[in-house]
Amino acid sequence: MIDRVQGYYGFTRIPFGRNLAPSILHQHHSHREAAARIAWCINNRAIGVVTGEVGSGKTVALKGAVASLDLARFTVIYQPNPEVGMRGLYDRIVTALGGTPKFHLAALAAQASAALAAEVDERGRTPAVVIDESHLLDHHELDAIRMLTNYDMDSTTPFAVLLIGQPALRKRMKHGVLAALDQRIAISYEMPTMTKEETAATSSTT
Repeated sequence: MIDRVQGYYGFTRIPFGRNLAPSILHQHHSHREAAARIAWCINNRAIGVVTGEVGSGKTVALKGAVASLDLARFTVIYQPNPEVGMRGLYDRIVTALGGTPKFHLAALAAQASAALAAEVDERGRTPAVVIDESHLLDHHELDAIRMLTNYDMDSTTPFAVLLIGQPALRKRMKHGVLAALDQRIAISYEMPTMTKEETAATSSTT
């Protein structure tokens, strides 16, 4: 049935699929702005927060930014499900960087931190830890991410952190208990919905 629909309309692929290449996705103003800020964060080993309502294009912007990177210089570690907790995040970092995760949480946290630093010092690549659906993180987990960025007596951070989520994330960051993390955020961008003009322009090209 799907093949017949594709043939009837002349589609070469399923429209609106999740595996579309970033180059063929519609790029409206907020998408380009978010992608530019994400790329800046990664290049500058900074902490960034990108929020937006469901369907606003956060993940599309992330894909666009990552596609623009020189993968010989950067290592992107993407965590799509923060509900695995900090153990799950540490495990993913260590595994993505070629290590075997340790069992005890404290040792695993130190291992993840060391692996991120080694990616820069030994391999010359900047890691970027990207956590999608970050509005699901609780205060303890968000503060643990801040602690992960402590390095060289807190004078520098050898990797970038990007927190992508719904508007609730932005509100949570303003809580007093997360003031230390909020102060470290270099880029904070809330993606607006498409304007009436952008929607009309998109419709006229389809």
